[in-house]
Amino acid sequence: MRIACGIIASYLLVIISAADQHEAMLCKARPGCQLAKCDPGPLSVSLKTNEYPVTCVRTSVQDGGEYNELKNAIQSIQAENELMKNEIITLKTNDAAMRKPLVKSCDGAKLDSALARNVSGGVFNLYIPTMGFTGVFCDITDEGGNWIVFQRRMNGRVDFYRNWDDYVKGFGDLQGEYWLGLEALYRLTNGEKMELQINMITRDTGTYWFAKYSNFQIGSGSDKYRLTVSGYYGNATRDVFFYHNNQQFSTKDADHDDSTANCASNLEGGWWYGRCGSSNLNGNYIETGKKGFWGHPFRILRYSEMKFRKKL
Repeated sequence: MRIACGIIASYLLVIISAADQHEAMLCKARPGCQLAKCDPGPLSVSLKTNEYPVTCVRTSVQDGGEYNELKNAIQSIQAENELMKNEIITLKTNDAAMRKPLVKSCDGAKLDSALARNVSGGVFNLYIPTMGFTGVFCDITDEGGNWIVFQRRMNGRVDFYRNWDDYVKGFGDLQGEYWLGLEALYRLTNGEKMELQINMITRDTGTYWFAKYSNFQIGSGSDKYRLTVSGYYGNATRDVFFYHNNQQFSTKDADHDDSTANCASNLEGGWWYGRCGSSNLNGNYIETGKKGFWGHPFRILRYSEMKFRKKL
């Protein structure tokens, strides 16, 4: 509404300016006419006779100040528009400051600056040196927050039976099922002391499990993103991720496991397989079988989430 008023005001100023110029011209043609008192007559001027019905008797007192009131009203609208512009610029500046990307971690992430959010956290832009900007989900509630979530399975809507390039770059929905990407994992954990937490819910009984590790790191691409993990604590039956420690990552088209078989192909996922191993959180999301599981005995998972942060 205010923008519309501003446009109208601009047009009125043009009209008034044109009227002022016309008034000055008329007064110059009439001897003794005072510009301040000059009042052009009705707009219906006879072009055939060149008659200019001008009466140089109008004053600010006689016209009741309507002309000046109109000018003042227009100037007031213009001033208000300027204030609105300044407010918009301020809001944009504040919004940009709130939403500026986090740098290499979720430390200090606040929900009010998230691009999208839920009760546990939200989506943020993260700046990763040498990689640039990428979206991540920051868990800001679990055990003090600051977690970067890099894996989540919850409904099977995202296909995790993918090739090597997909696992390197990442895929999925940051608010749903997704995989952050091996290269990002390497860049974010390289040279830092990180801890890992895995949250799981079993499909059959709905039991909640967690497995926490005090040391977590991912190697470079030249070493096939080798996993380093140790320092288990949790209630997830026992430490089955131990069997994947020091293993390179494998996918159906990039077999780096210790088995003569292609574990990624057989188990339909991408993982740090050894001799196929004791866990497979990225396996096919199915109702039965051993494609997406954890532990001995194998428990099929309905939900899994993996996240890391700087070691406290």
